[in-house]
Amino acid sequence: MPVSPDIKPLIAALKKSFAELYLPLELSIRSVWRGAEPPPDARLVFENQLISIARRFVDVRACSLEEKERYYEAICQWFDFKYERGAFPLPTQQNFDERISHRLERTPALVSYLEEYDRRFGFNYADRARHALFQFANLVIKSDGTVTKAEAAALLKFKQTLYPRGGEPPEAEGKISATEEEEAHEEVAVEDVEPPRPLEELLTELDSLVGLERVKADVRQLVNFLKVQAMREEQGLAPLPISRHLVFYGNPGTGKTTIARLLAQIYRTLKIASRGHLVETDRAGLVAGYVGQTALKVKEVVQQSLGGVLFIDEAYALNPEGRGNDFGQEAVETLLKLMEDHRHDLIVIVAGYTEKMDDFIASNPGLRSRFNKFFHFEDYEPAELVKIFRGFAAKASFKLTAEAEEKLTEMFKLLTLARDESFGNARTARNLFEMSISKQANRIVTLPNVTPEILSTIEGADIPTAEDLSSSGISLPA
Repeated sequence: MPVSPDIKPLIAALKKSFAELYLPLELSIRSVWRGAEPPPDARLVFENQLISIARRFVDVRACSLEEKERYYEAICQWFDFKYERGAFPLPTQQNFDERISHRLERTPALVSYLEEYDRRFGFNYADRARHALFQFANLVIKSDGTVTKAEAAALLKFKQTLYPRGGEPPEAEGKISATEEEEAHEEVAVEDVEPPRPLEELLTELDSLVGLERVKADVRQLVNFLKVQAMREEQGLAPLPISRHLVFYGNPGTGKTTIARLLAQIYRTLKIASRGHLVETDRAGLVAGYVGQTALKVKEVVQQSLGGVLFIDEAYALNPEGRGNDFGQEAVETLLKLMEDHRHDLIVIVAGYTEKMDDFIASNPGLRSRFNKFFHFEDYEPAELVKIFRGFAAKASFKLTAEAEEKLTEMFKLLTLARDESFGNARTARNLFEMSISKQANRIVTLPNVTPEILSTIEGADIPTAEDLSSSGISLPA
């Protein structure tokens, strides 16, 4: 089955998302495994879950068995799964419900493993896994450009399994059903139960973030400006015409999403946004592969964002160079119109690399007129990365010895020498922390007497070496 250009970015993004979940899944499986046999390989657990999802949703498609088989084979090729011929027909419906379908009607095992990992170490990998699985199911269902009632019902049931307490995926992936769309609209209209947080509390949280001094100053300047505008209105003076939409420049892992989430709450406290929530998306969440679908996707994402902030990461991908007649341009035009239609209840933040974002903003007069305030996120220095690492450790009840901190500092100095625009910054610090607790587990698992002190201490031997980083794909200077 041919892959359209607009499906390829989603496949690449999903493969990247899956890869980022293997290590925490492996660590969690190893920490809770009590079987006599060695624990299962995390990658195999993940792949088996995805294969079950693919088979289930391919089977729902209204086509012949031969077409299902070809499409299933294509999916296996896209994601490098092991393909076995004769996957279809699946067992009879009764046997299917007993043997396979029930797996999709309860929380996936890998999500349960990651929930335990998050509980122990303070991360949010389980939510990321839910989102990745939901995106994968969406890809299987919607890549042919049509969604039947049976497919929509199966997808909705799967979403309810992933989010049993009424939660929602961070990004909607296309239209599911008219009923669900009405429910989503009703949900948007519901007032937030929690009251707005005090402004000083939010600004204190801002100040507590590591580094970002330039951004912190820009946020405070923006807050002061908005407060003065509110004073002018209270005095009957005309407010100055300004755009509340923002451009975030910076490399990965420099705190852009964190600041966007804080700003959404600040906007709510200042009564600029009614709900103060953040909806994150990217090209895959806005652009479809078929005529007429992109506008629908953009409208749905905007509908979810009303009363809050829509954060579009790597926004320059909406208008890539050399793509010719691309649906990304349709997404931009639709977004600009909706920003005007909902100018009093929608704030949009676009983010990405500096040079690429400059080209993106310059590509359309509508973008230039609506985005005229820019925040620059600088890379973290080695000492700041050490502080971020310590923050991850403290949150998970770990502490570092002096030797560990010294080795960590030297490692960050080495890593920053090889830094380019793809350097992960805080993500790299998080990766090193996860590698460190993995090495610590290997070091202490055979000790005869493991005390709470040993369990909660990261020593110098636990800090990843250059060889460890190289084998994990982290670039080092030559």
